[in-house]
Amino acid sequence: MKKSISLSNQTIKSNIQKIKKLVADKNLDAMYISSFDPFLNEYVPLEDNHRYYLTGFTGSMAEVLVLANGKVRLYVDGRYHEQADLEVNHEEIFVVKSGGDGSTTSDLVKDLSKHNINRLGYEADRTSLGYLKRLATAVHETISIAPGELAKVIDFEKLPEPKEVKLIPREFRGRDTLEKTRAIFKEDNEAMYLTALDSIAWVTNCRGYHLPFLSSFYARALVTKEKVFVFVSPETPVSALAKKEYGVEFINLPFHDISKEIEKIHNTLHLKSVWFDPGMINAADFGMLVKIFGTEKLTEKAGGFYDWQSIKEPVEIQQMQASFKRADKAIYNTIKWVKDSVKAGKKITELDLYYETSKKYNEQGSKDQSFNTIAGVGPNGSIIHYGNPSDEVVIKIDDMILLDSGGYFDGGFATDTTRTFFAGSSEDRPHPKKVEMYTLVLKGLLACQSAIFPEGTKGIVLDGLARNPMRKKGYDYAHGTGHGVGIHVHEPGVRLSSISNLPMKAGQAVSIEPGIYIPGFGGVRLENIVYVEKHPEYEGMLHFKSFVYVGFDPALIDMKLLSEEEKSILEEYEAECLRRGTSLRTK
Repeated sequence: MKKSISLSNQTIKSNIQKIKKLVADKNLDAMYISSFDPFLNEYVPLEDNHRYYLTGFTGSMAEVLVLANGKVRLYVDGRYHEQADLEVNHEEIFVVKSGGDGSTTSDLVKDLSKHNINRLGYEADRTSLGYLKRLATAVHETISIAPGELAKVIDFEKLPEPKEVKLIPREFRGRDTLEKTRAIFKEDNEAMYLTALDSIAWVTNCRGYHLPFLSSFYARALVTKEKVFVFVSPETPVSALAKKEYGVEFINLPFHDISKEIEKIHNTLHLKSVWFDPGMINAADFGMLVKIFGTEKLTEKAGGFYDWQSIKEPVEIQQMQASFKRADKAIYNTIKWVKDSVKAGKKITELDLYYETSKKYNEQGSKDQSFNTIAGVGPNGSIIHYGNPSDEVVIKIDDMILLDSGGYFDGGFATDTTRTFFAGSSEDRPHPKKVEMYTLVLKGLLACQSAIFPEGTKGIVLDGLARNPMRKKGYDYAHGTGHGVGIHVHEPGVRLSSISNLPMKAGQAVSIEPGIYIPGFGGVRLENIVYVEKHPEYEGMLHFKSFVYVGFDPALIDMKLLSEEEKSILEEYEAECLRRGTSLRTK
């Protein structure tokens, strides 16, 4: 489980007091703390998540503002409204809940002005350059807190030693490194300073599983047309095959020393243009690049390599299909285990479900989970990113259960699927409200997944298709409809949401995951990962093909609420699930 360390309210209170003393000693009005590590990862081990030590909040993403006077402010989006309320000590922490039409960033920036923050401290190695620019618009002065300075006042846990970095065989990942770099760069003296770990894994064709739920590895890279220079820590082992990959050079040294090596590379190659992604480079690294190259040679490239990385090659799609086929079986076997256990009168808990899910993935050859499994039983299903399953919650025959899980298989590409299901059978008669919620979410999934749309259609359009059936009944959800999927389970480059202007392109892989959540009652989310391909008949049009084939629970479907077209789409999908042995329908 994600929560590998536990902090008491007293420890958190003590940590807050220590940070407030640091704020006072530096004559600051407030200090900003991100959820990131120095690599700006989404899933950061709690041991390395500074925000956790000040709030106790275990969700993957949030922002923190420590005011010189007053409560610590924790900013969370719609996925975490309920979870944050349950996890934090409200005497010390005020939870700011950002709406679906806003963001934690905009709310935090507004508060900087509202609270008259003039001098704002921030951790340079854990704050992205792009985010720092947003903060700077609302304050008079931003003051960098040196790497390691917080560790002098707060005792942080040590991270485990990194695993070996290994090369992925070509049949699992497509083109070689230089085939990728030569397609990206036109000139030999162009380069990209790369800090996005999934992009480094993609361009080098390597995996390391250095962090929980991520197949990538700790590194920074300077990528040129003819060589990728990969900087890893002295203690990071690199396999012989990875070292032999043509066009890739691994360099073991402390990360604070890489500036000297980059300067040597620059003096040899005489680089004239160095790209960087302002959203994926921390402020400390940007300062290093300015010292080496000056501002005139640095070029912002928003999105980094995701324009290329998010378009999956045929071999990558085939590998993802193979991975999802295994994941489908793991999910189906887990659901069947729950239903069979409940029918037999066995006592199983929410925590049993959590561990059984991992066991079923392992049986299918999973190397790791691709995120912390969400196993929400009954009312806990309404907690969108529920991450702390309980051994005191016993699964009952009338429970509705939300199971969101994923894994990594041979190629190191993430899978991600959500199925909500009923613990009993149709004869056990689920609560009518549960049936209504489930059926409306299913209608939204079918509407979006079966859509035919022009090339370049924005994500906001498809997001609306998924929400429309439930909005007609007064429901909605406070998260996006879909995110990109690749080496990491959340991959930029494509997004379905109420604010997404990203265009849809053939080759993208994206989730479709509408939901309805009622606190204290329960939640429904149904999620398929799909890929975009050109329509076989209509020129200039695109459509989705599903990676996921896990049947829907007939006990929770009100067929009277489905149109004839929806019934036809559902029957075609269920027929394929039946063929694959992953249908929940009984003969």
